[in-house]
Amino acid sequence: MRRALGSALILLAAISDPAAAHHVGVFIPKDDDITRNLKEIRFAAQAERPELAVKLFDEGIVHATMEKEEKRLPDGLEDGLRTAFRRQDMPGIELRLAIFLAFLTRERLADARARIDRLDLSPDRRREQARKLINAAWRYYNLADFAITAQDAKTGVALRIGFEDAQTYLGGMMVDPMWAAAAAAKPAEPDEAKATAVIDGMVRILAQFMADAARIARAGQAGRFLPRR
Repeated sequence: MRRALGSALILLAAISDPAAAHHVGVFIPKDDDITRNLKEIRFAAQAERPELAVKLFDEGIVHATMEKEEKRLPDGLEDGLRTAFRRQDMPGIELRLAIFLAFLTRERLADARARIDRLDLSPDRRREQARKLINAAWRYYNLADFAITAQDAKTGVALRIGFEDAQTYLGGMMVDPMWAAAAAAKPAEPDEAKATAVIDGMVRILAQFMADAARIARAGQAGRFLPRR
């Protein structure tokens, strides 16, 4: 077990290195404290160390953020996650972590939407800030994409395209292009109205995913589409 956990943490360090981040045109964003803690929790659970997973959760920023946002997250998310740790229910763990990541993604996108509306900022400034917030949203979505796509492939595709479109309509492109060809593309003319419409759509999609996933998690049915690794 210790050897498995050691291997997992070595892998965590490797994928956290920006030099190792690119894979077939896909960019894995640099970790922040939340994604770093979440990866530690996930790898401990995958290494069949539930007691360590709970310790990393209890003492980390993921738990602190869940506590802070408890009233805005689906009911029973934290308790369900603890139960999944104890049972070593990886599908249940993955789905609940994906719900939390979807919430963080939605929050950063909402922040980007609000920044576009800041008429006290110059157009270039507000678009630049909105693009940075969208990249921050991608940092969280990137870790939830597998579970979201496994539950509903159309939802995953819609969100990935949404990230591309939102950046494009803000006069930029994904800092982390999901297709290698995108890196050489010329930025389009900005269109804040279209960017706003795309972001609003993504926020709605994420809210629906959270509601559906929470219902599936409570019913103990995450194993229908997520592997029991």
